[in-house]
Amino acid sequence: MTFETTDLKLRTALKLIEENCPFYTDIPLLMIHNQYNQDSNGEIGWQRKGNELYLKSNSINDALLLIGRALTTQDRIMEVLNPRFQCLAAEIDVSRNSVYTMKTMKRTLSQMALMGFNACYMYMEDTYELPGYPYFGYRRGRYSVAQQKEMDDFAHALGIELIPCIQTLAHLRTAIRWKYMEPMRDTIDNLMVGHEETIKLVEAMIAHFSRTFRSRRIHLGMDEAVSLGTGRYLRYKGYRSHRDILMEHLHTTCELCRKYGLKPMIWDDMVFRDQTPLMNYYGDSEPVTEEEARLYPDNLTFVYWDYYSATQEEYARQLKRRGCLDTIFAGGVWKWGGWAPNFTKSFEGSIAAVEACCDHGISEIIVTLWGDDGDETPLATVLPGLALFGLLRFGSASPSDTNEMCMLLSGTSFDAYAAMEKIDLIPGMPEKNMEGMVPHKLLLYGDIASELFMGSITKEPLKLAEFYRAAANEYMGYMADAADPHLKNIFQMYSHLANAVAARCEAAVALHKGYAEKTSEAFQNVYGKLDAFAEWVKKLHESAVVVWSAECKGEGLEIIDLRLGGVQARCGALKQRMKLYEQGALDALSELEEKELPYRGCLSKDGHTPGRESYGEIVTANTLCHQFSI
Repeated sequence: MTFETTDLKLRTALKLIEENCPFYTDIPLLMIHNQYNQDSNGEIGWQRKGNELYLKSNSINDALLLIGRALTTQDRIMEVLNPRFQCLAAEIDVSRNSVYTMKTMKRTLSQMALMGFNACYMYMEDTYELPGYPYFGYRRGRYSVAQQKEMDDFAHALGIELIPCIQTLAHLRTAIRWKYMEPMRDTIDNLMVGHEETIKLVEAMIAHFSRTFRSRRIHLGMDEAVSLGTGRYLRYKGYRSHRDILMEHLHTTCELCRKYGLKPMIWDDMVFRDQTPLMNYYGDSEPVTEEEARLYPDNLTFVYWDYYSATQEEYARQLKRRGCLDTIFAGGVWKWGGWAPNFTKSFEGSIAAVEACCDHGISEIIVTLWGDDGDETPLATVLPGLALFGLLRFGSASPSDTNEMCMLLSGTSFDAYAAMEKIDLIPGMPEKNMEGMVPHKLLLYGDIASELFMGSITKEPLKLAEFYRAAANEYMGYMADAADPHLKNIFQMYSHLANAVAARCEAAVALHKGYAEKTSEAFQNVYGKLDAFAEWVKKLHESAVVVWSAECKGEGLEIIDLRLGGVQARCGALKQRMKLYEQGALDALSELEEKELPYRGCLSKDGHTPGRESYGEIVTANTLCHQFSI
């Protein structure tokens, strides 16, 4: 579609959106008349008369969200909106191997503006060029200084505040691996607090973003620094309480922010963790008092993050613990853990969290889009999750209410998106996957000879294979119906994934049965099933490369290559070992003789179903790699 308007700023924004964000609508032309309120906090709304749209807004960003509302609200011709909270932000993770291309970022920012987002946090651990530190983000797909400024310019044109969300204490493993960073390293993940070179590095980060982004806000991270002071710090400086080390670094860093005119914020978990014996975060404690709050820098904002609670009461209890701290909230759309999003948990938790935040007077909500453990889930899959938060900003909403926005921005129904998580809703699992379990990932990467998970996931692997075959066919149907080429490729990838897991179940049964029966027919069946499994993984790999390449820079894809290539290679090795055994060159296959025990790693609440594990704990019980702790 094409937009026309006499508002020059809005015309610029709409032109950018038209160039970067496809629309799937029958409306060929929309003439927009925009009137700005004299009061910057005035009432906003829209009215449609044929193909003309009349807006009453406070800003360009308001105008864009009103256009998005008008295009996705077909049951009325006008609407007046009063936001329940002022700032709605998405946090885009570009640090877990996937660094999104400029094209992807511009499309995502355009979609966000139409859904009512007015801020975006860029989570960059070391994936940004930092002048003076040439190995910072080296080979990680980092954004150049020019790209950082280009993103900020683009977001600014849409009325979106682009905010650097970095790390200044922990979560810096990939940055401090290099020898020249050794003086700044406490543990493998944490900086050495108080060291001259550490302070110099942190100042370089803060100074850099004071020049690169327009925003005068900066997120300093500082979360999950549980091993702080236990590595080189302990050896060189001796024991010191975790809290004292944290507070020293916090005050130093916030003063640096003051020096460069930035207002800092941190994830607030360590504020609560370091006062408990086992570093618990979601516990119970009395609200933070004014006296306690004065111990922290007076320019600091605290971000309470919670994607795990399920009820409004749970979120309200945790918000109450913040007391008089200057607090904003971060929820999330679950795109981390496996290859597919978990919408059930995302939707239920999001609605409960937003209602608690509105009751508590929280003025800003962040929607995190983490990419933990390799970022296998495509960014494009989270559209309905973001759309739901956009609706919740202005009132109550249900997940299905996002259908119109899904159709507008992708030409694909909400039901199709919701079906993506079917790959984890397997027989015997809870209907609602509120624990974020990822059986597809456990089965895909888990070794089919030295089984860790199969017996704890299902007692009927061949029936499970039938379930996955049916899911694969369903995904092919959604692929055929999808209007957006990228979503077509994503559904094809999910179909290949489901077929690969089905083939894996069949291969595992054949492998163990063939070894037990020791007949020529059984051996031939094993070879055929292993070949079929490897072939489906190859197809999955090929489709994953297409999907990744449409969203991300090339750096980081090698991890997917290694994982899926490893599965294919394992099929070949097992086939070779089975042939050696059949020929009498091997007396036994020890990996097939050891009895599988019930899984005793990360478990769900039922005490026996395997929970959400990362690749390193899935692929083998043996040593995948060795890393020193300091």
